[in-house]
Amino acid sequence: MFLGSHCRRSGFSIASRFLGGILLLCAVSLSFADTQHQLDLMLEEESFPGIAWSVIGEDGPLAGGNGYADLTTARTMSAHTRVHVGSVTKVLVAMGILHLVSEGQLSLDSTVEDMLPALNWENPWRNEAPITVRHLLEHTAGLDNLRIWQFLNSEVTGNTPLSDAFPQSHEQLLQLRTRPGSQYSYSNMGYALLGLVIEKVTSTRYEDYLGRELLMTLGMHDSSFFFVTQAQDSRLAMGYIDGGVPQSAVAMFLRPAGQFTTTAADMQILLNFLLGNGVLNGEVFIATEHMDSLGTPSTTDAYRAGLSLGHGLALASRDRHGVLGECHPGETFGFRARICLFRQDGKAFFYAINADFEGADYERFTKHFIERIDIEPLLVAPATANVDLEKHTGLYRLAPAIMAEFAWLDWMFNSIWLSVDSERNGLVMHSLQGEQRLLLPLENGLFRDAERNMASFVFLGDQAEVLSNGLISWKRSSLFSLGLGWLSLLTGVFGLLYLLVRGFWSLLHGPTADGRPLLIPWLCLLAFALPVYLYTKQSYLQFGEFTLASATLAALSCLLPVCLVFAAYRMWSHQGRSNFDQVAVLFSLQLCLVMFQQGALPLVFWQ
Repeated sequence: MFLGSHCRRSGFSIASRFLGGILLLCAVSLSFADTQHQLDLMLEEESFPGIAWSVIGEDGPLAGGNGYADLTTARTMSAHTRVHVGSVTKVLVAMGILHLVSEGQLSLDSTVEDMLPALNWENPWRNEAPITVRHLLEHTAGLDNLRIWQFLNSEVTGNTPLSDAFPQSHEQLLQLRTRPGSQYSYSNMGYALLGLVIEKVTSTRYEDYLGRELLMTLGMHDSSFFFVTQAQDSRLAMGYIDGGVPQSAVAMFLRPAGQFTTTAADMQILLNFLLGNGVLNGEVFIATEHMDSLGTPSTTDAYRAGLSLGHGLALASRDRHGVLGECHPGETFGFRARICLFRQDGKAFFYAINADFEGADYERFTKHFIERIDIEPLLVAPATANVDLEKHTGLYRLAPAIMAEFAWLDWMFNSIWLSVDSERNGLVMHSLQGEQRLLLPLENGLFRDAERNMASFVFLGDQAEVLSNGLISWKRSSLFSLGLGWLSLLTGVFGLLYLLVRGFWSLLHGPTADGRPLLIPWLCLLAFALPVYLYTKQSYLQFGEFTLASATLAALSCLLPVCLVFAAYRMWSHQGRSNFDQVAVLFSLQLCLVMFQQGALPLVFWQ
């Protein structure tokens, strides 16, 4: 009886497990099919060619592809199609650095300036705050993001030495804009420097080291840090830019910041590792303490002031769609990608879309995968009424600007204005570049974006001089100075347009004695058509190079104020009175002088 009973129970147990497995397999299949269907609809609505994706959720790991890897050949996208991921590359470079740290070959507090002494460092805080490996990982070194010539340059190849991105001839390339560790400022140059750090420590090319020690160890055999093009690899998806124009892979100077070829299946392996404690095959690959800090800021003024959002050693903590994730976006020629971890839930996702379209809604794909893996929503932080809102109103400018080359444009177009909304007891953030945002007051200088669940912004300083969201900072500025800037811009543009129209008028009706001085600046303005024409005859990848087009543009932008000064002198010396022509010349000249003072003139993009 006992034996018969035991057999019946064993048979029932086996049958139960078998049935449970079948039900689980059916559930996973249905879930996979539903994901495929929704992604197909979104791809069609956004006119995207295809998407490769992988998730780790309650149903376990899943990976797949939708749409097309190549529209010309109708090759479909799959989990094993190779894709480019742009700045998601930084996550893997960070893993390589943290592996070196965990092995004791490097420290997060190692001084990068001492490790790479041949570079032209300009750190006014060097004695008290040298640049460390941690600062580069967290984007808090105070470095500029990149220069145009480092981004758009056809002379670079996949084998160009990393040191060529930091030539001795560019003395101010590594000039710090903020005190190291004090605030976040995204820097592609910073991660290129981490590639140089790897090469310094390992005495080998960073692609070789990361391929051997990281990719092979993890089992990511379909991935590579080396430059790969569609012509070399038939498995690599074709990238597309606006209008569905095919865009082949482009080599870059700052390749540790954005050059990586992978598959959704391989990225699933990475996701699984990132959700773990850093142990591989029973050995510590990355110390647990570093794994716990992948998306946690540690040094910035905003973090010390109580804002938990910001960039950690590899990822940025972001409150989006009602959940808190540790994410990193990626963008490169023809591709957009994103990786997100939800470590407390043990879930994650990755996707890469072979389309780089301006104005497209990529965020809907992020929302889809968040819903797909069912992340626990955040509780909404309640607002408080005990805050002096008037104290925080006024104009704030980006500090630092996104790119040093375009600081003047950021000042003019990316400054924000804060005003009080008494009815909703909050601050309204006004911006020329985006929609209005309502900031609701919390405690201790913290504010919550009304569309977010947790503290999103923090004011720093007793007088609220700086506003930060952990990833962007604005500094209180003078409305009067911005008003003067806009007055200068508008009157300058008016003056230049007047000179153009006046020149054509004189050409049609014959130049008068009064109008002759305007012919020289008019001819100079017309001459700008030459570099425009020359730029249309060269590849856009040459925009950052010294070419006939760029040289002509730089020369004319230097010549224009000289021509305006000459015209003004001729007018005053021969007429001695004011008229519209003189006013137009003055308006145009003052704009040139303001742009020169702001570093926006001459127009030079190869430095």
